[in-house]
Amino acid sequence: MARQFPQLEIQVELFDRPVDLVDEGFQLDIRIGQVREGNVIKRRIARNRRVLCASPAYLERYGVPQSLEDLKIHRCIPIRERDQDFGRWELEGPNGPIAIKVSGPLSANNGEIVRQWAIDGHGIILRSTWDVSREIEAGELVPVLPAYFQEADVWAVYPSRLSVSAKVKVCVEFLETWFEQTGMNGDL
Repeated sequence: MARQFPQLEIQVELFDRPVDLVDEGFQLDIRIGQVREGNVIKRRIARNRRVLCASPAYLERYGVPQSLEDLKIHRCIPIRERDQDFGRWELEGPNGPIAIKVSGPLSANNGEIVRQWAIDGHGIILRSTWDVSREIEAGELVPVLPAYFQEADVWAVYPSRLSVSAKVKVCVEFLETWFEQTGMNGDL
């Protein structure tokens, strides 16, 4: 984006927590998952889902869960992300939304670590399709309970006072195009 729009001043700050756009002085926030505030403008810039998966070695050793209730006795690897309740997986399924509390001996606040632990056979994870699609295609990870998933769309969020900002519009459109061109807009 800096090459395409050299006159645009870009400052990137990475947080794993919700930000207050107005109080903290941000013009644009990129969020994955639900946007709960009502006093902001939100625009979906990419579709995404989180899926349950584990390594073949883990499933051979501990068995394949046949229901969501089975996850309570499995070694799940929860991750703390932004404002999500730790170890509580809110999923969409054949009968609508459902939440389940999971646990296991490992947890982290970093998706790369959690994914590697799953590949290494330590448990079941809930990760974005773009995080695990290569590993699933390579057979390093296997989808578990494929009828269940978590919506995790990517949103551009900005204060309503910036609804006509050319800078914000250019950034949002650039990100939409980037997600589309990189293949990070969709499901497995």
